[in-house]
Amino acid sequence: MATGALPFQGESSAMICEAIVNRVPVKVVRLNQDVPTELERIIDKALEKDRNLRYQHASDMRSDLQRLKRDTDSGRFASPLASGSEESSASTGPRSSSQHLAMSASSGALVPVKSRPYAKIVAVVATVAVIASAVFFWQVKRKTVPAASSTNPTTVAVLPFQNMGSDKDADFLRLALPDEIATALSYVRSLSIRPFATTSKYTASGLDLQQVGRDMRVSDIVTGHYLKEGDQLQITLEAVDVENNRTIWRDTLNAAAPDMIAMRSQITAKVRAGLIPALGGETEAAETSTRPKNEEAYDLYLRSLALPHDPSPNKEAIPMLERSVGLDPTYAPAWGNLGRRYYLDSQYGDGGEAMFQKSNTALERALALDPNLTIALGQRIANRTERGEVVKAYQDAANWVERQPKNAVAHFVLGYVLRYAGLLDESARACEDAISLDSGNYLFRACAFTFSQMGNPERAMDFNRLDAGSTWANTNALWILVREGKLSEAQAAVRKLPPDGDHTKFDKACLDRPSPQPPSAELDRVIRELEPSFGGNPDPENRYLFATDVAFCGQKDLALRLLKSAIEGKYCAYTALQKDPLLAPLRSTPEFAQLLGDAKRCQDAFLAERNQAPH
Repeated sequence: MATGALPFQGESSAMICEAIVNRVPVKVVRLNQDVPTELERIIDKALEKDRNLRYQHASDMRSDLQRLKRDTDSGRFASPLASGSEESSASTGPRSSSQHLAMSASSGALVPVKSRPYAKIVAVVATVAVIASAVFFWQVKRKTVPAASSTNPTTVAVLPFQNMGSDKDADFLRLALPDEIATALSYVRSLSIRPFATTSKYTASGLDLQQVGRDMRVSDIVTGHYLKEGDQLQITLEAVDVENNRTIWRDTLNAAAPDMIAMRSQITAKVRAGLIPALGGETEAAETSTRPKNEEAYDLYLRSLALPHDPSPNKEAIPMLERSVGLDPTYAPAWGNLGRRYYLDSQYGDGGEAMFQKSNTALERALALDPNLTIALGQRIANRTERGEVVKAYQDAANWVERQPKNAVAHFVLGYVLRYAGLLDESARACEDAISLDSGNYLFRACAFTFSQMGNPERAMDFNRLDAGSTWANTNALWILVREGKLSEAQAAVRKLPPDGDHTKFDKACLDRPSPQPPSAELDRVIRELEPSFGGNPDPENRYLFATDVAFCGQKDLALRLLKSAIEGKYCAYTALQKDPLLAPLRSTPEFAQLLGDAKRCQDAFLAERNQAPH
């Protein structure tokens, strides 16, 4: 009212809020030279950033304004122009005569001298402003206080950033920047962060953030964009309250593009100082991860994050990460991601057992540097499970869930171990816990195996859809349909699979034929080709899964051999042997009873060790 201008301005509510928190407003006297010095002091005190230095009560401000009115009326204070001669006033034109300020003692509102009839209107406006301010700060307090409890964490998803420039060489930052932010936030106990593997599919601009938030069951979304011009990189970060569809925090930083480590430090500082408090987190535990020390190593690490996990690009990422840890052997996330890439190459590429052992070495190195690194924790437990160390893997997973009961990945990994132990009911409960905490994580697709083996194909399909469209999900969907008795649908689906891939050849030879019909010569030939790779696979679950497929396709002897091998590899499968629909053709054979007894002994041994192990 004193200047005709808002003290804090911006193109959006987020920018205005940011200005309120961080910016110093333009001095009142620069906007209106007629404002008395004492009134400027009152306004400055009302706008003071430090709450302890602001007015503590409305009556204090009223007293100062009444004192100002009294002194102005008595002539003690006057603005330079207002106290000048008539000639001086005339030289200012209409502006001077219309903007002398006085105080209405009855309303407590500032009004222009020539506009006293509007005092009530101004008073109403002032009252509304006070209420609006109270509501704003109540919303901020409501936002920050409840979420600080680690027993009821705020759920957050960090989406890919948008590249606003034309430099395609900077595209890798679209995934690298949010991955770094998600990693930093994951160390805050009062926040539950959706794994970036889940959120990275939301890459399009113009997303309906409210819908995305509802789909992912999160309360807040963090997103942003960046612009690279020459050697300069401007990054804008933003947090959105999903329920109310409003920006709760926004900040911008500028960094030298070649200096990625300095950029990371700036982002981490912004996250700690602004983002974490806005989300209701505690900054004291904001980051315990190691920090990068070598510029080239960190750049290679960031670029590797943007590469997909399919076999070919996965192989490209491995030498990048190997050089990264060679240049900077103390950065835990690089070791953790290298361990994950090695594992994928051993399972889905041609890396074999050598890559699997490299995976173990890299994961141990990562956890020695950072014992809480999620990617390394989860992968090490999976590796141990697949090599028969089921009890040790269970202890690690159970301890992880106990430490972080709201960590969805921890629950999923626990369910993974329990499936190997043959405890399908417990595995299913862990899977349900995981999906309730993170409804969109594609990693949880593997829970489909738990429900398939329990004879619950409908729920298995729900988990399979988490990775809808992938070759993995399309192939697994075939066998879920078969378990449901929907053979015609499975036959239609198998015809849509890409022609390459050994397992695709088997699927087509087995399913894409009239039924009932005995195994064909083509099916026999394909199985003979695949038997060495599946029968000799070091992961016993893979041997079990292939056994169920060939059992349905009429190869009983091979199926029985594979099941025996899987159980010997500590894939207990006691409940699965009784309930998995695909094993129905084997249950009448004399060998099956022996397998069931072996599976029961496998499971009993696990339970005995679990019960004796220190908790």
